[in-house]
Amino acid sequence: MDITSGKIYLADQRGLIETSIAKRHCTFNFEKYYNEHKQASGELFICNDESIAGNKLTFFLSREDSYQLFFPVTGGLDMVQNGKEFSIETGQVQVLNVGKGEVLEISNPYPNDVVNYMQIGITTDLFLLRASEMLFNFDFEKNPNQLIEIISSSKLPFKLSAGIFAGRKETTYHLQNPENRFFCFIIDGAFEIEGRLLHARDGLSLWDVTQVELEALSNNAIILILEHL
Repeated sequence: MDITSGKIYLADQRGLIETSIAKRHCTFNFEKYYNEHKQASGELFICNDESIAGNKLTFFLSREDSYQLFFPVTGGLDMVQNGKEFSIETGQVQVLNVGKGEVLEISNPYPNDVVNYMQIGITTDLFLLRASEMLFNFDFEKNPNQLIEIISSSKLPFKLSAGIFAGRKETTYHLQNPENRFFCFIIDGAFEIEGRLLHARDGLSLWDVTQVELEALSNNAIILILEHL
C-alpha cells in the first residue's frame, strides 16, 4: 500500500482544560492550549471532546465566523444562541452558524449524568442555511458496518459521515472532491486507516487522497469522518 500524506493526533497528547463543571480535550490548538505540533487542518480548526456535569452549563466564545457542529456521544444537550433554544440527543447533529464574537450557552439537561459530545468547528465566510435547516438525524443500529452520510449539502463546505462497525469489517470512503482533506476521529474502538492504527479518541488528517480504506479492529467501533477544504 502506498503511504498517503497525513498526520495522526493521538488521544493521550490532546490538550486538557478541566473545571468542576466541564472537561475539554482539544485535538487542535484551542484557547489557552497551544502546541506547535497541533495546528489545525485546513478550514477545520476545532475538534473538541467535551463533557459537562449534570445540570451544569458552559459557554463557547467564537473567535471565527464558522460552522459549529455538535454531535452528542452520550446523552443530549440544550443550547442557546441569541435567545433561541436548541435541544439535541444522540442520533442527531446540530450545525449552527456562529459569527466571530458570538457566545453560545451549552448545558446538560440531566440532573445526575455527565454528557459527552463532540464539537467541530469549520471556518467560513458565507452562511447559506438557517439553523432550523441544519438539524440532521442518523441511526447507527439500522445501518451497521457502513458509513452513513449524515451531512451532505451543496450549500455546506463539508461532508460529515459516521458508522459503527464489527471487528474486521472493512469499507472505503470516496472523497467527493480530490482537493478536499479527509479527517476522522475515533469515537470508540480501534481502526486501521490507510495503514495507520488508531484507537479511541485518536484523530487522523489525510490530504492528496481520492479514497480512504478503513478496517475496524474491534466490535462496536465508531468512527466520525469529515471531508473538508
